[in-house]
Amino acid sequence: MKASTLFTFAAAAGLASAQSLSTDCTNSLKGLLTSPDAACLNPSALLSFFVGNAKSVPDTVNNWLTGLCSTGFCSNETLATIVTNITTGCASDFNVAGGVPETVTQIVQEVYPTARSIACLKDVPTNQLCVSETLTSLETLVGKLSFSDLNVATAFGDFQKIVVGAQNLACTGCTKAAFRLASQLSLVTEFPQAQQQAALQIDAICGANFIG
Repeated sequence: MKASTLFTFAAAAGLASAQSLSTDCTNSLKGLLTSPDAACLNPSALLSFFVGNAKSVPDTVNNWLTGLCSTGFCSNETLATIVTNITTGCASDFNVAGGVPETVTQIVQEVYPTARSIACLKDVPTNQLCVSETLTSLETLVGKLSFSDLNVATAFGDFQKIVVGAQNLACTGCTKAAFRLASQLSLVTEFPQAQQQAALQIDAICGANFIG
């Protein structure tokens, strides 16, 4: 499954799991919606999720990423502030009562530029964001996606459908671009065997040397 697809599922799953967070943590996340520090992440576009609006996943994500990708990158200082604010409010949820390890902030600062670049990839022929396009394609396999019914049970129930349609989801130009961007991360290059295995799995679905 392509990197932008995995990014999409991770983001959606994270939003869904937010429904079970503590009150302090939820309030901390809600605070980001209007925080100037988080403007570069365009969090206000996710307001419909927090207020319980059952807007579809593709529409919400596309609206969020369209705004995010039209703004500048977050600075390292901004990212550090965001990490501190979230982990302070969510200390009990993340089990970081002793404070945020410096390595966590460093990892976020390293991964963020690549994650943003992957999230903002566009399919040139259609001029659509790859993540949004993937979600729309996913809907053709499993039916309409909405945050109101996004949970582990439905995810496992749809897994077989996703496997059957994996080729249509994975074998695109977005896959190659996302994989190449992710491969540049030091966190990834430190595990060359895992990287090679991922490439082989994609090639198994899309054909030999698809990644190249």
